[in-house]
Amino acid sequence: MKNILSVFICCLTFILNAQEFKDVMRYEYTMTFRSVLNPDEFIKENVYLDVWDNNSRFASEERVTFIEFVADDKNTIYRNESVGTPDTPTTGRNWLVTKEGAKMYYFTKVGPSFMKTEEPIDIITWKIFPEIEEYEGMKVQKAETDFGGRHWTVWFTREIPLIDGPYKFKNLPGFVVKAVDSENDYLFEFAKSEKAQTILQYESYEKASIVPASGLKKARKLNAQKTFKQILEEQGIKINLENNPEGEKQLNQKQGDNTNYIERL
Repeated sequence: MKNILSVFICCLTFILNAQEFKDVMRYEYTMTFRSVLNPDEFIKENVYLDVWDNNSRFASEERVTFIEFVADDKNTIYRNESVGTPDTPTTGRNWLVTKEGAKMYYFTKVGPSFMKTEEPIDIITWKIFPEIEEYEGMKVQKAETDFGGRHWTVWFTREIPLIDGPYKFKNLPGFVVKAVDSENDYLFEFAKSEKAQTILQYESYEKASIVPASGLKKARKLNAQKTFKQILEEQGIKINLENNPEGEKQLNQKQGDNTNYIERL
């Protein structure tokens, strides 16, 4: 009887864990963005638009991999992201966008805290051009907008039956296959689509405080004024360098913020 009970518990645990994964339609893009350290260098990264029901999530491949990794209870130590994960990328891009019904949420981490902003799904106003162009064998139209401190040009197609796209691009009469800002800091190019399974829940995001854009901007400024020592101590890491004056000096330097945010607040 005891053995039967053990088998039952193991099976139940497996089923519960399996239920954490959800079937999604995955639209993969290549994101090319300008390096912070070298403005003449560009970095490429895979990003996913995962769609289910009437919702979607846009995040880097590394961030999705990380969320799936820490969903396992044996990896809970890594959930606050202050400890590097073994053989698994820890963050990817620091932001993520979900579109849920009539609302859109932008998640990010500032210092040790997770924050999110909330906006209506149709917040972006587009200028749509009537000309039909060709892009990767698809008929597309061009649209432009000024949003988040950037001027964006996107190309969308009606050949893919989905009204969505990368980042916060949503309320167009088609699917966004390419998007670029006027400064060429960010470029999104649609690559492929496939069915996938992934974990959508992430406790840190679900508990994140909703703040206005002004609140997020203020938090970034305050965090930039903190020293590296303060940042480490907020994560529960204390370093004593009393016998290393040079190291102590570096720890007490303000970290600053030279991030080229996709959204300028």
